[in-house]
Amino acid sequence: MSDSEQPNDTHLETSRRHPEEESDSSLPPGTVERILSDAQRRALCQYLVESPLTSMDELIDLLVQHDDSCGRETALIRLHHIHLPMLEDCGILTYEARSETVRYWGHEELERRLELCRDSETNDVNDHPKSRT
Repeated sequence: MSDSEQPNDTHLETSRRHPEEESDSSLPPGTVERILSDAQRRALCQYLVESPLTSMDELIDLLVQHDDSCGRETALIRLHHIHLPMLEDCGILTYEARSETVRYWGHEELERRLELCRDSETNDVNDHPKSRT
């Protein structure tokens, strides 16, 4: 088999362009809303904004801390099959399977909306304090 006939194990990697190569960093309408509609993805995005290069173990720990009903195995499955593919397909991050690292590339609109979500959640907590017994 010649080099040109070799199977390409990285066809998924090469089919995606680095976000800096994009001429327009905007996402299709509704994409940011879809990303932030899930509480776990919001937590992941917030973490990645603060720590743009992180390990899978750190993200698994984050999901487990965020959701008491989510064990490590469930968190790993959700990351691999739901959250990371969605965010990677949008060009927001890349996942390097060999090193098990995730790199967030930054996205202005996502970060602005994430800040609005966080402000809204803070206001909801302040508007509805827990009742004292």
